[in-house]
Amino acid sequence: MSLLAVALVSGAALTAQVGLTRVLAIAQGYHFAFLVISLALLGFGASGTLLAVAPRLGQPRMWPWYASAYGAATGGAFLFLDAFPFDPYLVARDTTELLLLFADLIALALPFLFAGLLIGAMLSRTTERAGAVYGANLLGSGLGALAAPALLDQFGSERTVFLAGLLGSIAAFGLIGRRTRTDGARPRGRAVTVAWCLIVVGVLAAAVTAGFELHPSPHRRLAQLRLDPDVRFLATRQDARSRLDIVTSPTIHSAPGLSLSYTGPLPVQAGLVVDANDLLPVPAASGASDALARSLPVSVAHRLRPGGRVLLLGSGGGTDAWAALRNGASEVTIVEPDALIFDALRIDLRSWAGLADDPRVHLVQEPIRSFVERDPQTYDVVELTLTDAYRPVSSGALSLTEDYRLTSESFRAYLGRLSPEGLLVVTRWAQTSPTESLRTLALIVDALEARGVPDPRAHLLAFRSFQTVTFLASQQPLAPADKAAFFEAIEELRYDLVLAPEVRSDLVNRWAEVPSPDDHERALELVGTRDRSSFYAGYPFDVAPPTDDRPFFFHFFRLEQTSALVEELGRRWQPFGGGGYFILVALLGFAVVVAGTAVVMPLLARRRFRAAFSGRRELAARTIAYVVALGLAFLFVEVTLVQRAILVLGDPTHAFATVVGTLLVASGVGSALSARLPWQPSMLALVALLGLHAALSWVVGPALLALPDPLPLAVVVAVIAPVGFLMGVPFPRLVKAIGPSPELVAWAWAANGSASVVSGILATIIALSFGFGVVLAVAAALYLLAAVLVPRRSMGPATAVAA
Repeated sequence: MSLLAVALVSGAALTAQVGLTRVLAIAQGYHFAFLVISLALLGFGASGTLLAVAPRLGQPRMWPWYASAYGAATGGAFLFLDAFPFDPYLVARDTTELLLLFADLIALALPFLFAGLLIGAMLSRTTERAGAVYGANLLGSGLGALAAPALLDQFGSERTVFLAGLLGSIAAFGLIGRRTRTDGARPRGRAVTVAWCLIVVGVLAAAVTAGFELHPSPHRRLAQLRLDPDVRFLATRQDARSRLDIVTSPTIHSAPGLSLSYTGPLPVQAGLVVDANDLLPVPAASGASDALARSLPVSVAHRLRPGGRVLLLGSGGGTDAWAALRNGASEVTIVEPDALIFDALRIDLRSWAGLADDPRVHLVQEPIRSFVERDPQTYDVVELTLTDAYRPVSSGALSLTEDYRLTSESFRAYLGRLSPEGLLVVTRWAQTSPTESLRTLALIVDALEARGVPDPRAHLLAFRSFQTVTFLASQQPLAPADKAAFFEAIEELRYDLVLAPEVRSDLVNRWAEVPSPDDHERALELVGTRDRSSFYAGYPFDVAPPTDDRPFFFHFFRLEQTSALVEELGRRWQPFGGGGYFILVALLGFAVVVAGTAVVMPLLARRRFRAAFSGRRELAARTIAYVVALGLAFLFVEVTLVQRAILVLGDPTHAFATVVGTLLVASGVGSALSARLPWQPSMLALVALLGLHAALSWVVGPALLALPDPLPLAVVVAVIAPVGFLMGVPFPRLVKAIGPSPELVAWAWAANGSASVVSGILATIIALSFGFGVVLAVAAALYLLAAVLVPRRSMGPATAVAA
């Protein structure tokens, strides 16, 4: 029963991680969600330190209390976050908000502290069964990860968190009988334990049944809509990928890049609010005019390719599809990766939008990259729709967001879907200084050159409104008729010229006038230079084209900006005062201090540790270096494989569940069999396998996109499972080598978990700067270091340890 309890608590803790990640993504934003994983690891690391400093905390009579406390803390974490949310816009200037942020972080870490206390206590008290206990931990965690998407689909993020707490609390009943003579167990104490567990389980069961309404930050669009008395909420739905609120309101008017020449009324629109913030307008099929459709940026492409076949990569709520039809498109294929948005257009707003009933429209629900790789057809207009909201570049709000729609490899695939005279259309937000637009141009130029175009400028057109910059790109040099029609269109629509094969100065910075036409001047520099690497290196922001290995389109930060950023910290009305990426570096420093404290504290607090290491300092140093290397490497591998699976499987939650679930289940099997496997050779085999992944995964990954479902999923599982199996061997072998010393096992548990706290943040920083290939290479190097450091003799009683 104890192994089953470990598996249940471990699985519940992993499910809670996924659920709380979704809660934070909705309430505060996707860029805060990574905190949950780091704080979970912090909780596990802190549990090892507590067990090492106070070994009595590991007594079996405490085990049911830890399981039930985990459940109570999980539900409490959600309630506390919802009742006392921090304001990221005030953290840099308001001490109260800073304290509230720390309180929220502690609330998030507590469930995992209690889960870690249970698992660490069982490891330290049953070292002879270390492989079985660690295997149950990994196996349970893997099953929890695999179950998380289904639970999110069924219950939504809020109720999934309470359900995860409930499942962990139920495990307490399987541990109540685990007592020894030294525990001083009494019937009355057992009755109190049972009563407490029943109360926790009952409260959490009631919470799962009732559910709670999440209250997003007041800066989120959903919170603002709730203040509008004229808003009608038609439906709210959640799945593993996103939350969708379907609303109608007379105040919803959205038409990014609308021509200054348009003076008519704006249509009534419904709204699709994604993850409580990004609002996609859905125009009424009969409520908007042809004049409005001809006044949107994409209308310029339809003028150049009238009556063409159109491919929309993302529905954008339907505005671009409606505009294409009103501008005379003969056929429109809409690829929508989000199942909730797809269903909203087909079911909830079917009569409102009218797209599902139009014979010219073909709706497809599929990840964009997969569709582009699988679809054999070509189109006259391929448009990558603008689906994200405007955000100031200096906020760094989306720096951590990967986007495989906006990489060099994806743009090359988009060009491959064009007919010989087809046009690729991409609209991005205008920024000061140019960032999104310049990086988009860099992607298009890179894709054209990769397809053998010697002079990209002859294939490019671009124009600007007050809000947006739109690019048109063709595989063939633009004909004189195309250029003439383009100039006529932007002059009529009062758009400003950004780029063309021949520039007309009278169309530059004419209507949406700015002090300096930076978009135009920087675009000319980029396409005109022979040394683009020097251009990218010399530009104030990082605008080099992202790749599938480094898919962070919105990460523009350079280290050279640090001094200016520090000077302005707290002066900008932006999250963390405009800190963005810099906050990530600060978190790394905080994690290093916390991790170092967790490792050193037992040595300072307990004489038994100093006595255990007396005369064996080299062995102690090798062992701690071994454990830290394992902690760093495990998360490096996990983060990299999750990111690569996002490309293949299409969304982060399912990729996380598949990769983490497969890794941990396979690691659990490897851990259970670790005593039968050679220690050091297993680690060297892991190093070789990781090297193979680093060399081949970016070749295999894109190739999987063209395969029919479910082959990509099957291949992902097949290539990850051997890695996970070998990753499960090193830690239980060390626990066995340490011998029957609860304090030393707890200390190793603390060091491993603390290193993982640093690893999650450090992996993100390395990936942002150098790409995930480097992260995986570092992981292989760390496992190689650990293989070299394998202890040759026990740290406990004098028993030989076979390598």
